[in-house]
Amino acid sequence: MVRRTKEEALETRNRLMSAALELFSEKGIARTTLSDIATAAGVTRGAFYWHFKNKAELFEVLWAQLRNPLEELAEISENPQEPEPVEKLRQLLVLLLQTMVSNPVHQHIFRLMINRNELEGDLREIGEHMQVMHGQFRARMERILINAVARGQLPADLPIGLAAFMLQSMIDGLIASWMNADKKVDMHLEAPAIVDAILVMLRLGFAGSAARVAESPIVS
Repeated sequence: MVRRTKEEALETRNRLMSAALELFSEKGIARTTLSDIATAAGVTRGAFYWHFKNKAELFEVLWAQLRNPLEELAEISENPQEPEPVEKLRQLLVLLLQTMVSNPVHQHIFRLMINRNELEGDLREIGEHMQVMHGQFRARMERILINAVARGQLPADLPIGLAAFMLQSMIDGLIASWMNADKKVDMHLEAPAIVDAILVMLRLGFAGSAARVAESPIVS
């Protein structure tokens, strides 16, 4: 009987998360109510509170599940023992872009990450959580770049902090531009070429990039 009760509780939790994922995609996080989620999952609000403190906690659990594939690859990439950190960084950035453009919930979360004004009340927790994650992403980029420099795969004089800042800014800008341009570019198809172009800049190093630009003929 206890086992059956645990299985039922897990099933209810999974139904709540599935319902929330669908509603967040359709209506957005801010406009989705607890009643909406409970009704879609076929449970009561009391059942919701049995599993989650509030919508913010549900979001954090759901977001952790959504980013698991990225999280696993990121952990491998930042491991000092990883022999090919640049290649793992490439895989991570390609997967990040492809995941973002193929998942409406990821896109909605990205919008909230760059515009947290929508998040009020208990949703402020979500905004604060996303701000922390944004900072963690850059810190991870720094650790990966440090590994790559140590392995001789990037220039020894690469300014790590600046490079990580530019890398994060370029990825954020690419995603924002893709969404604002009505998704006209097939980002899923072009992600590998885009990431390769970014990595060329890192491999040249900032001084090398500037020299190449200076030597290139100006086309009027």
